[in-house]
Amino acid sequence: MTQATQWGQWRPQFRSDEGTRRIRAWYRRVACPGCKAAIGRACRTAAGHPTDHHRARRDAAGTPPYEEWKKEGLFQSPGPTVIPTILEDSRTASGEFGIDQPLGDAVAMVSHVLADRLGIALADDAVLDRLDDAARTLVLARGPIGAADLVTVLASQVATLTNILAGGAITPETVYTALVRDQVNLVRQREKARKSAPE
Repeated sequence: MTQATQWGQWRPQFRSDEGTRRIRAWYRRVACPGCKAAIGRACRTAAGHPTDHHRARRDAAGTPPYEEWKKEGLFQSPGPTVIPTILEDSRTASGEFGIDQPLGDAVAMVSHVLADRLGIALADDAVLDRLDDAARTLVLARGPIGAADLVTVLASQVATLTNILAGGAITPETVYTALVRDQVNLVRQREKARKSAPE
């Protein structure tokens, strides 16, 4: 699957609600084998409420004639495909280090954090929002399984770095607990300051 496919570029972009009307009419031109809705009528749930067309009805009707509609000028002209920065950085990391996608994602995410570490130290909302957007982009692009892979790889990297920081003098668990406590305290201080700030 290509990046463009992952980001929904295959979906036809209608110029108006005309596309929705045509698709609805296309599927409703046959009776629904599932709920027995008549031709031209909406499908119904088991409780009798209107619902979107059932899978059996879509299969019976077949694929809508998108190519014909495209010739009619129903679709918008597709714009240039823009790959989000975090995905581009992940792909670059994968190629540079010869690593797989989850590790490439983790390298890209950690690189973004390191690049904005001053903003993080200053609790800059704009920086934190950018990091949130980067993480959200990865989750949306990779899906639940890919997101789980990312979390697993990031956790292993944090564990490795924590082990190095401990250096044998203290346990890695102690170092990590202190890091988490510092982060939690920072967030609480920010929330307290926000609540006490004048409107």
